[in-house]
Amino acid sequence: MVRGLDYYTRTTFEIVHGSLGAQNSLLGGGRYDGLSEELGGPPAPGIGFSIGEDRFALTLAQSDPSGPAEQAAGLPLYIAWLGESAYRHAAELARELRARNVAVEVASDPLKLKKALELASRLGARHVLIVGDQELAEGKYPLKDMSAGTQRTVTKEELFEQFVRRENLIEDHIR
Repeated sequence: MVRGLDYYTRTTFEIVHGSLGAQNSLLGGGRYDGLSEELGGPPAPGIGFSIGEDRFALTLAQSDPSGPAEQAAGLPLYIAWLGESAYRHAAELARELRARNVAVEVASDPLKLKKALELASRLGARHVLIVGDQELAEGKYPLKDMSAGTQRTVTKEELFEQFVRRENLIEDHIR
């Protein structure tokens, strides 16, 4: 590997991509144990790397030309929350679902329900779970199917049964 960086010692690495032509390096780096001393500092072994952000973005676009909107179309669930206590609960639900390999998004800022549904639609979410004070008190949540436009009420157990089971079935099918 010729990187023109003579301060590397021992291990070096470079990641290249075949579709970039002559300038095909995406990422490169290695060890540079003597660099600190050469710059007048104390002995300090080190490692480092650099990445070509433009090249990296170009290869990502080439590997999935559908773009961000189509990529997000696979989002199973968006949680819309109304109120501070609902936010904490929504974040906890999202954490539990993510721990079970379910992709879920939760807005970090408060939104009115209409705006939350618009955001979920832009993200390509297939379902929206609505969490507010009334839902917390009852232990049941409206679950909106974005493609069918229907809505039903689910408990936490029903929610997990639907999404965790479905995602695990998809994962098993891929294997």
